[in-house]
Amino acid sequence: MRLALGCLLLALPALAQLDSAALRVKFGSPLNRETFHMPQGFDLTVDYGAGNQVCKLQVPADPPPPPGASGPFNPRQQMQDFLADLVPASMRGKELNRCMMSTGAFSGVSATEYEHVTISQSQSGRNDTIAVIFYNAGCP
Repeated sequence: MRLALGCLLLALPALAQLDSAALRVKFGSPLNRETFHMPQGFDLTVDYGAGNQVCKLQVPADPPPPPGASGPFNPRQQMQDFLADLVPASMRGKELNRCMMSTGAFSGVSATEYEHVTISQSQSGRNDTIAVIFYNAGCP
């Protein structure tokens, strides 16, 4: 009896494991996502849709200062410059609308809508992110 109980207790952790197959059954297919570690010291997360078209880019609003930097550093301007290079005005299209929504006393979201993308920024004071959402066919 003790041997059977001991074997059962040893087998329980194996039964409680989550794996990819179990998660797919419960939630469906995962996002097609890649994370690129940029030389500037932050991560660029990219979600893809059908045909590997980019659907969403996500970056931190305030990247870390470059290693060995001495002098003035404007992290928000550095990120705006990075995004302007990655998603230039010609790719964005004409600006259509700007809005800001408050989601709490000290947090909110600002967004700029263009013909082909929307760029939104969460503003909570910590872990602020910028998302570029593309209007591509095949994107959720």
